Amino acid sequence: MLLHQGLRLTLNPLAPDVVALVGGGGKSSTAFRLAAEVAAVGKRAVIAPSTRIAAFQTAWAPAFLEVGDAELPFTAIEQQLVQHGYCLLGGPVVGDRRLGLQPEQIDALAQRAADLGVAAITVEADGSKMRPLKAPAAHEPVLPAATTHLVPVAGLDAVGAVIDERAVHRPELVSEVLGAPLEPPLRLTPAHLARLLHHPAGGAKGLHPGMHFVPLLNKADTPLRLVYGRLTAALLAEQGVTSLVARVGETAQPPVVERWGPVAVVILAAGGSRRLGRPKQLEVVAGAPLLAHAVRTAQQSGSGPVLVVTGAEEQSVHALLAEIGVNVTIVANPLWAAGQATSVRAALQALPAAVTAAIFAPVDQPFLEPLLLRRLVNAWRTGGDLVAPLVEGELRGAPALFDRSYWGELAALQGDVGGRRVLQAHYAQVIPVPAEAAWLYDIDSEDDLQALRY
Repeated sequence: MLLHQGLRLTLNPLAPDVVALVGGGGKSSTAFRLAAEVAAVGKRAVIAPSTRIAAFQTAWAPAFLEVGDAELPFTAIEQQLVQHGYCLLGGPVVGDRRLGLQPEQIDALAQRAADLGVAAITVEADGSKMRPLKAPAAHEPVLPAATTHLVPVAGLDAVGAVIDERAVHRPELVSEVLGAPLEPPLRLTPAHLARLLHHPAGGAKGLHPGMHFVPLLNKADTPLRLVYGRLTAALLAEQGVTSLVARVGETAQPPVVERWGPVAVVILAAGGSRRLGRPKQLEVVAGAPLLAHAVRTAQQSGSGPVLVVTGAEEQSVHALLAEIGVNVTIVANPLWAAGQATSVRAALQALPAAVTAAIFAPVDQPFLEPLLLRRLVNAWRTGGDLVAPLVEGELRGAPALFDRSYWGELAALQGDVGGRRVLQAHYAQVIPVPAEAAWLYDIDSEDDLQALRY
């Protein structure tokens, strides 16, 4: 997966993405690689650090323009963008460092983005003295007002290392954020890293409402570091934070290894069970009501929040959920009789803002395995925006996972149709995951129940 995809950039010059990178462990590499990605898809980008960068880094860009404290040279910037697609801006050299831009200059660049055709601006917004980890000082980060994405970066090579000057920039501030003394020697754990990245005095310093917040766990270039990245990302996801596990420095491979974030499971339990003739949700199969099976499977999958959409037999469904004592969000759909599309829409409106993808599952598959839901989520983590089960060469429509980018299409559905309609419209983009036919056996009629007895 590419960086601009993992960060969900819109790449619209009318509302440019201004990505501020803070922390350590690969900020510069990320700023330059992201700009190159944007140019590679036919858009324009500018690298505009607000802090000092190494003087030799000017060679990393196809074009460099030195600017002072005056107004930016917009004509010269446009000329370089026409020729190269992206360029680097920076101040004069002081020692072995090159000064960054003033945040007001970056804001002025964002205001002129439409005229210049600039879709993205990448901003290295603090320094780390080449360490993989840091905590910000009082004057950091230097964020432009136009910032749309705050991306704290951390090198996974810091996990397991002692928190001292060799591995960490300002270890005393890291200790303060973690609330843990440095003596005896304190080694960084995934839990420490998750706390540091999400803390308002750590990676989230300067975060304002309206900004996208996406930690980048970099240097996942060994099996052990990948494990550390996954553990950290899982902890962040539990707090409602989306993060990226990456290896930005390996230019021969896509930079994002996995994306992590809260994934909801939506159980559609609002139907009237016309074919069965009695409430399907309450029907006992294999020792438990169908709804109990569905909720248990969802919770055992290890995903994020579980939502149950109710409609017909609402009071009975509420009573059953209270009886089995499960932690779910109940979503009432008073329009259930108009078809499944109304339940899908009700669920989408109720999903927490932090949720990044949702699995829609029917209530009538008593043998559904949590393993299948985990496979759906794992396929999403590696880049699948639409994921569905494959049984004996046939793509099935439920349960299926839909990335947030497809929720608009789901919300527009009408009548007695569900996510299958969206899967069919984007068949070539659907990522299949293997499933057993028995897992997807559904109960629609009395014949289906009778078949289980023979």
